[in-house]
Amino acid sequence: MYYIYILYSETSDLFYVGYSDDPIRRLQQHNSKPINTFTSKHRPWALRASFECSENLSDAIRIEPFIKKQ
Repeated sequence: MYYIYILYSETSDLFYVGYSDDPIRRLQQHNSKPINTFTSKHRPWALRASFECSENLSDAIRIEPFIKKQ
């Protein structure tokens, strides 16, 4: 199952939308990635929401930009 997840950075007052088959693992990666990535500049991130999306990765990839535009 793939999920669309929404992270929030309180320090930067920013939201980040992504997709993953494991949102908790992905949150940990965002909070520990090497420097010079978007998410590394706005740590720490907190998981605000995750939504079951699809068994199909291509569906998650297609839905993510729609959520980002909202």
